[in-house]
Amino acid sequence: NAEYGKQWYQRRVRGNRYLLSQLEVCPELSGYTLPIVYGVLSITPCSLFGKSFDFILFSRRNQNRVGVRYFCRGADEGGHVANNVETEQIVRFGDHIASHVNTRGSIPLYWSQRSNITYKPFVKLFNQDSQKDAYVKHLQQQIALYGKNICVSLIDDKGKEKEICNSFTYIANQNPLPGVRYIHFDFHKECSKMRWENLGKLMDQITEDLDKFGYFYRDGSGKTVSTQSGVVRTNCIDCLDRTNVVQGLIAKYVLTRQLRQMGVMGEGDEILPSSQFEHVFKNRWADNGDGIARQYTGTPALKSDYTRTGVRTRAGLLHDGYKSMQRYVQNNFLDGARQDSYDLLVGNHRYSATEESPLAAPRHPIALILPTAIAIFFALFLLKLVMPEETWTSQLSHLALYTGVIVALLKQCVVWGDYLVDQPVLYLTLAKAKSE
Repeated sequence: NAEYGKQWYQRRVRGNRYLLSQLEVCPELSGYTLPIVYGVLSITPCSLFGKSFDFILFSRRNQNRVGVRYFCRGADEGGHVANNVETEQIVRFGDHIASHVNTRGSIPLYWSQRSNITYKPFVKLFNQDSQKDAYVKHLQQQIALYGKNICVSLIDDKGKEKEICNSFTYIANQNPLPGVRYIHFDFHKECSKMRWENLGKLMDQITEDLDKFGYFYRDGSGKTVSTQSGVVRTNCIDCLDRTNVVQGLIAKYVLTRQLRQMGVMGEGDEILPSSQFEHVFKNRWADNGDGIARQYTGTPALKSDYTRTGVRTRAGLLHDGYKSMQRYVQNNFLDGARQDSYDLLVGNHRYSATEESPLAAPRHPIALILPTAIAIFFALFLLKLVMPEETWTSQLSHLALYTGVIVALLKQCVVWGDYLVDQPVLYLTLAKAKSE
């Protein structure tokens, strides 16, 4: 209903809700307020089988738990989860309109994965006695908003993701909720060695429910023919790369049904891989994934070559390696300030002109000492390479010495990792105030 929709919009997706709060108490200032949704939007005129229509993708980010990759994980006490995004795919053909909604969100448990200078920090679960509450609260929100839910978890059942995978599976199976179905699909295991056809196994498990959930459709006369009664809620560890691939497959399956019902395609027609619209469809979904990834990690999504072309290539793997290095630098040395920006933007930290700014606090001296020492000895190492000594034994001994010192300093970086990482200052201030 309209009133519930208004409350949903005000509380969940309006990104500048806090910034406008003081203006909105004065009705005469309403003309000066511009509500902003934080997400990704694309509107593309398309043609298929000689018929023109608009293809629209609109992703809306839940503002109740915003943040960046390693500083915002899991659920909070209210059941809100990190990287919670609702993506609506809309087709407008003349006066006909059809839409379908997918959702993604961090694993709805209490867990963290704080940056500590290592490439992939360990996942830490906490508040174990309350994990059920986090899961139930979040799924109850999902049910209230969307109806039935298929929770598709794409995380690994081994390695650093094993513990949280087992916990999520246990909590979901031990606390069945009406209208909620849990599916675990180990994406990396199933699709290893370029076996992307195995994604069909997952689609086989959810196709029947997708047909039952249906989609919103309003015909040319303005009559609402059908509505959507459930969603697929997808997550991997970041709710980005693996999630993008699966959501794209679901979207294409539903889109084919919509276009047939609208009369763009015949009952036996398919969206051919060679068609111009197939290219548009894949690229708009890849752009959508890149936009969501940039907001959360600071870089475009991985595996986008598959989303764009339907084929996983070695060139795509190399490009993913480059983007992974970008993410490492971003998440360890730049994300603290981004997290502080989010906390100020949505009002998690409410700054007062009378308080001393926590952002002015100096960093630990080790954050300057270790990088400087590494830079000095690396420079000495390079200098020794270009300016050899008279004997090769002396040359090797000096190079070995510098190498040993650099390795020792790098090990110290791991020990002191928490001080080298760009930590969000306001996050720590909020945590301290809450504990007190």
